[in-house]
Amino acid sequence: MSESTHRKKNPSGGCGSEENLSPVENGKKAFSNKKELVLASEEELVSFVKSAHEPSYRAKQIYEWVALKRVCDPDKMTNLSVSLREKLKEAFACCTVKVAETRSAQDGSCKLLLTLADGESVECAIIVARDGRNTFCLSTQVGCPVRCSFCASGEHGLVRNLSAGEIIGEYLACCSIIGKSPDNVVIMGIGEPLLNYDNLVCALEKICDPEGMKLSARRVTISTSGWTPGIRSLAKLGRQWNLAVSLHAPDDKTRASLIPGKFRRDIRDILEACKMHREATGRLLTFEYVLLKDVNDSKEFASRLVKVAKEADAKVNLIPYNEANGGFSRPDREKVNAFAAVLERAGIPVTVRVEKGFEADAACGQLRSSAEKRRKK
Repeated sequence: MSESTHRKKNPSGGCGSEENLSPVENGKKAFSNKKELVLASEEELVSFVKSAHEPSYRAKQIYEWVALKRVCDPDKMTNLSVSLREKLKEAFACCTVKVAETRSAQDGSCKLLLTLADGESVECAIIVARDGRNTFCLSTQVGCPVRCSFCASGEHGLVRNLSAGEIIGEYLACCSIIGKSPDNVVIMGIGEPLLNYDNLVCALEKICDPEGMKLSARRVTISTSGWTPGIRSLAKLGRQWNLAVSLHAPDDKTRASLIPGKFRRDIRDILEACKMHREATGRLLTFEYVLLKDVNDSKEFASRLVKVAKEADAKVNLIPYNEANGGFSRPDREKVNAFAAVLERAGIPVTVRVEKGFEADAACGQLRSSAEKRRKK
């Protein structure tokens, strides 16, 4: 029996729902009211080909192009007639995400600047591990409403949510670069994913559909700044996606100096929500911790982080700061190693994020920020 047989209905309304579980407004529409081709079900495609007076088997061909061959441009669907391709473009929103710019690193990693149908832009990344595995880092919003003080992603606040189809479009754009599906997907790009919950879940359901794009749910990690309503909704949904929480401090006072209050939740609330998620899914919990010189990088902070990580049964991913916004700098390597050593001695699984070799615009959101500045000149 396939995994899809056991799936529970998305309690938030699923693909196409206008409801959002967060207080973030959807803002302006991304494009026309046409259905996005990447979201079309086999049943909807059957209805389409029938109305187009085409043989019914054409629906399966179109579905396979998108779901199995990872192609959303009708002009590349070579076993369809030219007239049917044109009808597809008239009936559906196709290719709503386009690669505008790429930045490659010596290790094979790549950052993509993507343009959207309304002229907005967002970025994603393909990260290549030493063993050759590929991880896609995807965004969920244009801009970010959380506006962490050290992060370029929220420098100008939120413009709008990405649609589910645009999130899938990012995934397909990355697939087209490497010519295959990734080994892992991390939702760690621009935006707070759980403030775009409905569209995120809809996109991941498509990407992880065992009858479609077939990425294993256990190869997906959703990173949040700690939006506990969304964490609890993920727990109720019960999918096997991993959870990462951007903690950045072991106490609420220091967190408050880094994350503005509107979308910040206290650490106790976060721990309780993470426990609910762990009990519901059994999946891994990671605390992400950006190390900021003379802010949260002392051994005292490391010792306090040990207590929080032990209570949550979490591993810790240390991220030496990539300079983006003014006022913060990166601790030196000795300080980073000393912080990690405190965690290791206490038995906390810890990794230090290895920088990929992007020569410029390394921090999340900086490639888009640079493009926006050029556009406004």
